Amino acid sequence: MQNGHTPNGAMAGTPGKTVVMGAGPAGLCSAYVLSKVGAPVTVVESAPFVGGLARTIRRQTEYGEFKFDIGGHRWFTKNDELNALFQEVVAEELLWVNRISRIYFDGKFIDYPLKVGSALRSVGPVTAAKAVADYGRVRLEQKLHPREIVSMEDAYINQYGRTLYELFFQRYSEKVWGMPCDQLSGDWVSQRTKGMSLMTAIKDAIVPSKGKVVSLIDEFMYPRGGFGRFSERMADAITASGNDILLKHPVRKIVLEGNRVRGIQVETEHGPELIEGDNFISSIPMTVLVKIMEPSAPADVLEAADALTFRDIITVNMMLRKRQVTTDTWLYVHDRDILFGRFHEPKNWSPAMVPSDEFTSLVVEYFCTKGDHIWNMTDEQLVNQTVKHLVEDLRFVKPEEVIGGFTLRATKAYPVYKIGYEKPLRKMKDYIRSIENLQYIGRGGSFRYNNTDHSIETGMLAAKNLLGEHHDLERVNADDEYHEVKRVAPAAR
Repeated sequence: MQNGHTPNGAMAGTPGKTVVMGAGPAGLCSAYVLSKVGAPVTVVESAPFVGGLARTIRRQTEYGEFKFDIGGHRWFTKNDELNALFQEVVAEELLWVNRISRIYFDGKFIDYPLKVGSALRSVGPVTAAKAVADYGRVRLEQKLHPREIVSMEDAYINQYGRTLYELFFQRYSEKVWGMPCDQLSGDWVSQRTKGMSLMTAIKDAIVPSKGKVVSLIDEFMYPRGGFGRFSERMADAITASGNDILLKHPVRKIVLEGNRVRGIQVETEHGPELIEGDNFISSIPMTVLVKIMEPSAPADVLEAADALTFRDIITVNMMLRKRQVTTDTWLYVHDRDILFGRFHEPKNWSPAMVPSDEFTSLVVEYFCTKGDHIWNMTDEQLVNQTVKHLVEDLRFVKPEEVIGGFTLRATKAYPVYKIGYEKPLRKMKDYIRSIENLQYIGRGGSFRYNNTDHSIETGMLAAKNLLGEHHDLERVNADDEYHEVKRVAPAAR
């Protein structure tokens, strides 16, 4: 079933040859599931490596090897089948990591996800009282005169009141997206913070849930050698089964015959090559996918693709002769004068990410858009800027503790939910759904801000659709509960 309908590639259970576009974790998961049952698969990838934006970079130095993820990808899911798959793949490399995430705000540290006690204490009693009164006013106004939630600003104010919105959410959101919150859709907030509000946080702080406890995750799974090991181990299993992963094979055309894909044209070192198949799974950014159809997609679909944008990212990867910078798995930096948005310390996730206990490292994330002032900074400027912020503004590091640093640039990292994005997105999805043997998966492939587990789930379900099951991929990450809330029995882990 292709995002809601059944492909006609082959008999159920014997899908014929499948071609997967993209060797990120979502695409590799599709190929891994199919390979396990002996189905023929070819994976094509434009880069010379697997893992996409969830890969692990290795940097050899005179002190030993440092490993860096592109941003932090921790594993947590409510889906037991996905957990079993992750544990099966990572196997003996699996670690459990305690989660400690905080916000750095005006020189103070506040628990993240936002915990009401920590947040209200940090702003003082007067502002705290104003925040609670603000929230009460919003709830009363919504009860008496319900107002449609349109923008990100609307959504945050509805959940937390204007005071907490302006203090904790506006700064960081505008740093991440590079746009005012009143121009961004409220869908992002509802998707990422389902069921969360100031009132639910206060209730949970005063009267903990009885019977079943509701808790934000406080630990997660992680591969000892970096999250990229998940993709690398899936890739090893795929090739060991006799299937192919073709690196440095960018897709240039999707060749259609009627309402089916006949094959994809890839670029190789020997020139263009057509790879034919019965079924096709794409994790290529959706806005790119619809533009490489042959025959061309309709004009209104191409216009829809032009209407949607992605946010890009630069990571500055710092190597330090220091045992530890913070105890955090992530630290979110809200200060507007500090250009980067967050960082994580890989050693806090796994000791194997640094050469020895004498050293640590940081992955510092700059949210940007290709061509803007951050993107146009040179690599040297970005490293120097990062050192300056860490040394002078945050006072986390001394200059003599810096061994070195390097940058990595990634485009199309986050789909941007601008107000009105739904209509062009629907237009593109309707067009792709009209192609019988093509499924789209992943964050960019679905133009949906999924977590890693959600993206991998779409890959798993796309493969299962080809094996005779019927799954609507649009239902992934569409439940009514905050994605980091897990309901467990009191005695359970």
